[in-house]
Amino acid sequence: MRIIHFDVDRELKTYLSGETYSQSIQTVDRIDVSETEGISIKTAAIADKETLSLFPRLKLLITRTVGVDHIDLEYCKQKGIAVYHILDYGAFNIAEHAFALLLSGTRNILTTQVDIKAGQFSYQGHLGISLKGKTIGIVGTGRIGLEMIKRAKGFEMEVIAYDVYKNEKAQKELGYEYVELDELFSNSDVISLHAPLLDSTRHMVDEAAISKMREGIVLINTARGELIDTDALLKHIKKFRLIGLDVLEGEKEFSGDHPLLTHSNVIITPHMAFYSDASIKKIAEETERLIQNYETNMSQGLDLPAEGRVE
Repeated sequence: MRIIHFDVDRELKTYLSGETYSQSIQTVDRIDVSETEGISIKTAAIADKETLSLFPRLKLLITRTVGVDHIDLEYCKQKGIAVYHILDYGAFNIAEHAFALLLSGTRNILTTQVDIKAGQFSYQGHLGISLKGKTIGIVGTGRIGLEMIKRAKGFEMEVIAYDVYKNEKAQKELGYEYVELDELFSNSDVISLHAPLLDSTRHMVDEAAISKMREGIVLINTARGELIDTDALLKHIKKFRLIGLDVLEGEKEFSGDHPLLTHSNVIITPHMAFYSDASIKKIAEETERLIQNYETNMSQGLDLPAEGRVE
């Protein structure tokens, strides 16, 4: 079957077979896709009805991500397009980046560079925050949330967590406590978001949630930008010691005049928490494996592979 991979950077291209394009699926009108039966995309793509309808023979859509909120799943179901996502391409990568944001801010790694480059080799004015003994609230205890808890325990932090589905086995093994969301907002020194984007989680960090948080709270988001109400965040920006964001609400329209860029207590990275040598190779391997499983089952007249399929 003809497979096209969109939004492929140089590093990922090394590992993928089939046709690869650096441009997004949104530029599909520049490519002959009349015979294309399978595509792979990533979060930046908007796989809506209008775009997918340009692929008359499409049978397989793989998103090289965990999240699927950028795909019109109802349209895919109507058209019989099998949708797969990558369940895990190294949750530790995201947790490592979340801690990089946390440490770069709490220990003033970035802010000291301004002074250093100006020839001022002094720690004065850069008092850091020690993580030992602080309480970190983990919102979402899936694979990434659990990796975050492991690292927090390594820093001897107290861990509380919230999830609709409580993982009692992990709770016992890792030694953390589940609490209600309001209690997590109220009792945490650091909050790290690892929830999926659903109707129930959109703007979960809103004005009411922020009002419950402590002065000097640290907020880290490596999940989805829409979990945070940006307007509410800006309104109460001075309440935060640090806001570390790898994702932004409406990040596809990001520009250099984004209002968060003017605040010194905000660190932003360009949705790159997943982007490491280990994860790129894993993403490619999983993408190839999903394609191979699909082709094998179809050639043998078997049911669609269940692993990784989005219903």
